[in-house]
Amino acid sequence: MKKKLLAMLLAAGMVLSLCACGSEEKAKEEGTATETTTATTEVGKVSSKDFNPDDYVTLGDFSTIQVTVDVVNYTDADVETQFQDEVEYYVDSMDLYKYTPVDKTTVEEGDVVNIDYLGKKDGVAFDGGTAQGHNLEIGSGSFIDGFEEGLVGAKVGEKLVLNLTFPEEYHSEDLAGQAVTFDVTVNSINEKELPEVTDELIKSFDLGFDTIAAYKEDIKTYLQESCDDTNKTERETAVWDQVYALCTVSDPPQEMVDDAKAMVKKNAEMYASYYGVDFDQFITEYMGYTKESFEEETNTSAIETSKEKLVIAAIAKKAGIELSDEDVKAAAEAEYEDYGYESADALIQDMGEGTYYDYVLSAKVYEYLATCVTIVENEPISILSDEYYEMEDEEELDEEEAEGGDIVVIDGDEEVFEGEDIEEDYVEEDPTEELILQTE
Repeated sequence: MKKKLLAMLLAAGMVLSLCACGSEEKAKEEGTATETTTATTEVGKVSSKDFNPDDYVTLGDFSTIQVTVDVVNYTDADVETQFQDEVEYYVDSMDLYKYTPVDKTTVEEGDVVNIDYLGKKDGVAFDGGTAQGHNLEIGSGSFIDGFEEGLVGAKVGEKLVLNLTFPEEYHSEDLAGQAVTFDVTVNSINEKELPEVTDELIKSFDLGFDTIAAYKEDIKTYLQESCDDTNKTERETAVWDQVYALCTVSDPPQEMVDDAKAMVKKNAEMYASYYGVDFDQFITEYMGYTKESFEEETNTSAIETSKEKLVIAAIAKKAGIELSDEDVKAAAEAEYEDYGYESADALIQDMGEGTYYDYVLSAKVYEYLATCVTIVENEPISILSDEYYEMEDEEELDEEEAEGGDIVVIDGDEEVFEGEDIEEDYVEEDPTEELILQTE
């Protein structure tokens, strides 16, 4: 898994740069930006076109290759399932449930209680610690330790005082580790249910959709794009793995390897800036490396990436695929907005002319290879099915076992709409909702 993360840092420079550039501005505003040391102006300058690939690569015969690939699709039932999952998510996130008092008088674990509360430190109410008519599910862990537990056994109409302590790691310095009291009144024990799904409810999510139909249409579009992207990646990966295995590659030029290593460091520094930590802290705490192991694995990955670029260049040469400056610029013109850049030149400059050239060339070569080999598709499975997620999990597990690495997860780039995983950043918090009691 660590090797996979390094490969991501190496090969996905454009996406990483986009993420980190926007985050770097945020970090500067928050005063958490860290200095980077890589001379980024030269990173990405070297490309495969600077060398004769025939000096390093012996191509195999891939004309008789047959590749079997998995295929995903979606159905109308998947759209409905995804729609319901997302409606429930947003209703829960924005607390749009319908609450009805029940004929029950004693609070138990799992109950939804309607309460008024007033939080005080040293006898003085603190900001964000007061609410009236708040609905709280006992056992949800929404409030600090002891709050929900302290309500179990309370009677409807009862007023009680909870003596609690905020956790040491609490985000508010004024409250972290501090002893406080909460005056709580239990108003009722409620039953919660999803509201009727109407156009008005969808509009209240503030996602840009005024009707149920418009929201479902957007889900269809996203699922189709997800299927297309997944299938394209699956085909390209399967074909490339077999073609590359037939090739023999000698040690790549050191200049090429050094440039690839610099790209890894540049992107790791950008991520470090995003998280407001220095480079050394990022590779140790976020990636799970020591300085020495990071350098070793970076060098290994850079060599492998350089070899792959040379093989791509050799195939391009054999196939008569050539890229002019105009071709490269046209590719950037077609996608710079997708990656948040102001112009094609800005995209190319940020990635590096050499890196972007190889990126465009690889896309041309993948298209060519797809015409040279026989591709057999397995029976399609739903992109939202358990079978698909089990397949993804098995691939992750196989890689982890093969490489002996730890699973490393970096937040921030996860897509929305895949299964029930919906990124919380897509929900705008109600500015009137006080979150001071939440432990996260």
